Amino acid sequence: MPWSLLNLHLLLPGFALVLFRVAGLTLTAPMLSSQAIPARFRIGFALTTAAVMFPLVSPTIPADISLTTALVGVVGEMTIGLVIGLSVTLVLIGVQVAGMLIGQQAGIALASVVDPSQGTESTVVGQIYVIVTTLIFLGIGGHRMMIAALLDTFAVVPVLGFSFDPSMMDMIGDLLSAAFILAVKLFAPVLIALLLASIVLGFLGRTIPQLNILSVGFAVRSLAALTVAALALAASQDVLVEALINCLQSIRTAFGLGPLSV
Repeated sequence: MPWSLLNLHLLLPGFALVLFRVAGLTLTAPMLSSQAIPARFRIGFALTTAAVMFPLVSPTIPADISLTTALVGVVGEMTIGLVIGLSVTLVLIGVQVAGMLIGQQAGIALASVVDPSQGTESTVVGQIYVIVTTLIFLGIGGHRMMIAALLDTFAVVPVLGFSFDPSMMDMIGDLLSAAFILAVKLFAPVLIALLLASIVLGFLGRTIPQLNILSVGFAVRSLAALTVAALALAASQDVLVEALINCLQSIRTAFGLGPLSV
């Protein structure tokens, strides 16, 4: 596609389509979709990323894109970005669910605050789990892999070439199941610890009737849950890394991209 000031207006529809694919990722991807990040920064990130990608993908973009064709193609372009960002976010949702269950079972779910990354109400334990997982995601270069996957989609799904593929819905369903399994893996050690603590408190209540189990049990259960949760989270690095890598690989498989390079 030739570049000059005279035909700059001809490039705008193609650039807009690339921008909407990037914007879809920005709306759902971890960190980028966080309500704590100013909207101006997110818009600037989308524009900058689209401007960097556009020269790389411009040879595959038709030169005569009409305004009507561009408006129709916007939906498909944004869907691609939304699917990629949502797929990665599902892992964080599974981690957040595990933290919420731990907070509820430990009796500290009343201390709920607004999670700025999701814009929803969450427990303190859930936020800690999400923050740790986000740091691991950044540590393994997941943000670069995610943007690289978006760039690679232009080779297999060119601009205006999107068509609904059932494999995308299958991928979302598989990732939902994987997120639930991840939540169970993270919550299981705390659940076992709380079960053992309840059994011990039950025996103490039978052997020492003078002991007020209601007042002592709350502190014991909370202490046991938080201690085991901290130890389990520290030991869950490999589990979280595997979940994130599998998610990124599933994205590439669903779009027919090559294997993931870590």
